[in-house]
Amino acid sequence: MSDLALLLGTLALLLGLTRVFGSLVTRIGQPAVVGEIIFGLLLGLTLSAAGIRTFPARLDSTVDTIAQVGLVLFLFCIGARLAPLLTLRRMTAAVVPALGAAVVPFGLGVLLAWWLAARHAPAGTAAFVLFAGAAMAITAFPVLARILAERGMLVDSDGQRALSAAALSDVCAYIALALVAGSLHGGSRIWSLVLIVPILLSIAVLAHPWFGRVAARLTGPAAATLMVTIACAGGAATEMAGLHSAIGAFLTGLAVGRSSAAILPAELVVPTASLFVPLYFVMVGRRVDLSRFDAPLVLEAAAVVAVAVLGKFGGSYLGARIARQPPRPAAVFAALMNTRGITELVFVSIGLSLGVIDGAFYTAMVAMALITTAMTGPLLNRLGHPARAARERGAVK
Repeated sequence: MSDLALLLGTLALLLGLTRVFGSLVTRIGQPAVVGEIIFGLLLGLTLSAAGIRTFPARLDSTVDTIAQVGLVLFLFCIGARLAPLLTLRRMTAAVVPALGAAVVPFGLGVLLAWWLAARHAPAGTAAFVLFAGAAMAITAFPVLARILAERGMLVDSDGQRALSAAALSDVCAYIALALVAGSLHGGSRIWSLVLIVPILLSIAVLAHPWFGRVAARLTGPAAATLMVTIACAGGAATEMAGLHSAIGAFLTGLAVGRSSAAILPAELVVPTASLFVPLYFVMVGRRVDLSRFDAPLVLEAAAVVAVAVLGKFGGSYLGARIARQPPRPAAVFAALMNTRGITELVFVSIGLSLGVIDGAFYTAMVAMALITTAMTGPLLNRLGHPARAARERGAVK
């Protein structure tokens, strides 16, 4: 069989089954990413049972590259969607709840990381502690937006406050990730990090109104090509500077989204990103090594889940109450902010690829992301925000 036939057959199988598993879990009210991770887990177990550690080297590399391109486009789209929320009025209204939702889980994550560093910090304690704290502070903006849309909460104050707070916490988390990535190189790569200055200046140019006007005048295919080019260029720039390509893609998305005229062209990238990014989450699931779950790791994973829920839910509720929200809206806000989902999975995958965390801690964090995401729907149902699917018998997509 030729390499091309093998690649096309593999993509057909992976993309088809990924969509099937994603569709199955949405029928029980869970985000599609949960099904994609489960498929990745089953794929890894199947390959192991067959005595196959992975795909053939060239095929594995090609599929992983396609998945990484999907991730770059996905984070570009997320940045573009986050940018309009980063207005002074919205950020001011959300800053106190967002501080509670970020500072408390970050602090508890740092304390937990000090305990775990001896077993799970291949790149050193400082980088591991900062990364783990930032990972605990993550809220999954894309999953949160989908949940709010499903429950008719995008237009009410609870939903908008949660989206604004998630935007703040996620931007801060990616800044921390950039600091972690930069700290890994030490003096040997200091000159490559100097490239960040012109990269940021170039990205800032995209936020000017003239760029939005230029993008808005282009036809659909030309506009989509421009956006993909910008996303890939931003990812390549930060990758060459020693940071992860996802950071550059996210920053270029934020810049493009600052111009309202460029938002529609940026949305043209969504179908392509939606097609290929599930491959990335299949790879996330496949990297989870269930054989690592010995007794110590089970204890550590339980501690990770407990700290994640206590820190995020408790901190969010505290921040909302300090901001004078009544108890029920504060609890709704806390339940929404506890959603980790896709953003957490991307974040910990980047940490694994950078060598900041080891495979065992990665496995525990993936388990935490799935559990906290699965909690959101039932919690909102208990708090009086059932999904429209439950009320109108429509399918949750």
